[in-house]
Amino acid sequence: MKTVETIEKEIRTLKDKLQTVKGTETEVYTRIVGYYRSVRNWNKGKRDEYNHRTLFSQPDKPSVREAAGAAISTATYTDQSPASFLQQETSVQPSSYIYFYRTTCPNCPPVKNWLEGFYMNGKTVNVDEKSGFELAGKYKIFVSPTVVFIDESGNELYRATSVDSLKSLFTEVLV
Repeated sequence: MKTVETIEKEIRTLKDKLQTVKGTETEVYTRIVGYYRSVRNWNKGKRDEYNHRTLFSQPDKPSVREAAGAAISTATYTDQSPASFLQQETSVQPSSYIYFYRTTCPNCPPVKNWLEGFYMNGKTVNVDEKSGFELAGKYKIFVSPTVVFIDESGNELYRATSVDSLKSLFTEVLV
């Protein structure tokens, strides 16, 4: 068993070692005029401008899973798997869907094709158009494609962002 004096001696030794630790300079890269470059190589004016930059963060940022296009999330039961949704609420079923897409989105056509054979009526919204963009803002859509399933009252139940997430949702939750 260590005594208090032994522990205090070890602490003093470690503090002395900490004072002699020398690190290496960190190289900072950031974007300037379209490409990344080391801040150390910038001219004096650009370095001063960099020091005055304000960083912004976006509120209500999508989760990493949602941004990857593989998420199934719910408005009422956020960040839960379809299986846990099923355990909590089975009486609420979707009555329709809203499909948000972009014309240049490479992942949107497979979702559209899957929905064409779907039994439920839905609405298609192009977020490249002004009205579609505004509706996407109302639903906080950050990823295309996104399919939002709503109940008869117009409340969002859950959403899917890929064919795989749609298949998973409809085999685990609604079956």
